Amino acid sequence: MKIIIIGGGKVGYSIAKQLSTENHDITLIDNDIETIHHADETLDILCIKGNGASVEIMREAGSSNTDLLIAVTDSDELNMICCVIGKKSGARHTVARIRNTDYSNEYNMLKEELELDLVINPEMDTAAEIARMLQFPSAANIEIFADSMLEMVEFRVFESDPIVDIKLSELTKRLPSKVLFCAVKHDNEIIIPKGNFTFKSDDIVYVIGERDSIYKFFKYIGRNSQRAKNVIIIGGSRICIYLTWLLNEIGVNVKIIEIDKERCLSLNEELENALIIQGDGTDQEVLENENINTTDAIVALTDRDEENLISSIYALQCNVPNIILKINRLNYIPIVKKLGLDKIISPKFTTANNILRYVRALDNTKGSHVEKLYKIFDDEAEVAEFTVKSSTKNIGVKFKEQIIMEDILVAAIVRNRKIIIPYGNDFFKEGDKVIVVTKKGCLTDLNDIFVN
Repeated sequence: MKIIIIGGGKVGYSIAKQLSTENHDITLIDNDIETIHHADETLDILCIKGNGASVEIMREAGSSNTDLLIAVTDSDELNMICCVIGKKSGARHTVARIRNTDYSNEYNMLKEELELDLVINPEMDTAAEIARMLQFPSAANIEIFADSMLEMVEFRVFESDPIVDIKLSELTKRLPSKVLFCAVKHDNEIIIPKGNFTFKSDDIVYVIGERDSIYKFFKYIGRNSQRAKNVIIIGGSRICIYLTWLLNEIGVNVKIIEIDKERCLSLNEELENALIIQGDGTDQEVLENENINTTDAIVALTDRDEENLISSIYALQCNVPNIILKINRLNYIPIVKKLGLDKIISPKFTTANNILRYVRALDNTKGSHVEKLYKIFDDEAEVAEFTVKSSTKNIGVKFKEQIIMEDILVAAIVRNRKIIIPYGNDFFKEGDKVIVVTKKGCLTDLNDIFVN
């Protein structure tokens, strides 16, 4: 596919980097010469310095025969203008990043009037992800599939867990509910576990199943399953606003600590059901005065990774049971996890995942294309959701009679709103929702999982 990306910031660069490895023809447009030089030196793509809203620049980039235009500059309005001009110039599909909360209730109208094919709001999507994590304190990350019927949860194995030193085949017999262990990071190696795999302390595990089954599993291993009732948010960002709206809907008490006085006044007008505190979220005295020792959760959402890390480390020392922090810089994430802070969110990753899923769907509109995509283990593996179409291979053939490619796992099937954790006698039927875990990446069609 020929793809134009307007905006070479963190999100634009990340998307360009991933898509360029998937054999797409990528052109990146940005006004900043240093941004263009960096992309040109590190990526195998065409880079153009200029205004993405310029018709002349669009023509230079080849918009007349472009399959997809993605606008992810820092300006919502510029992104919308770029998409309108791109569509008029011949781009077949357009994607705009729109972040301002003022537009949050107008997406359908904007898509229709501006002919946008997809609107991405990383802050809103990130807030939804945090809200799920706050409802499931034992999980480091949660992703939902099959119209919210399935949940995939990440957790770290502790030395005291009853699953340590037990083979997977034996463990599944002991569990009170049916869940599937779909991926494990063991000694820095990504493993799709089989029956003879044995869990060890500090393994990072992804397990998938129905919410009730996941709940019973965590109760079995002795983890906290009580949802947060009192939450402190540090940093009055856009994510904070979206998150507070979501938490208020489910009756959670929210306290926001923001250092900027003008921002506090603005938050106080916009968020009637939250308590706004002016103060430094990295100051231990401020956190103690706001009863950090008795809160159920801390969510660090300032614009600086270092400040989020400082607040989170102090919350860890205060034994806050649920700590979530925003990290934007990739190289920080392994360091943060070594400190015992596993619950990390990144709007950049969320945006990139959503756009990558959309690109793969466009790339294969006739087959069983990717409907949902989730990167795990710092992009080393991924989970994809498909729907079985008439063109899918081996429909009705039992899995034990098929050969699935190495390092690929069919994690779950949803049929007539019933969950199937597949074994040898199970098979695909047309209309099934299928969740696939892979170390290979770049799955665009369900048929890619078969050897022949």
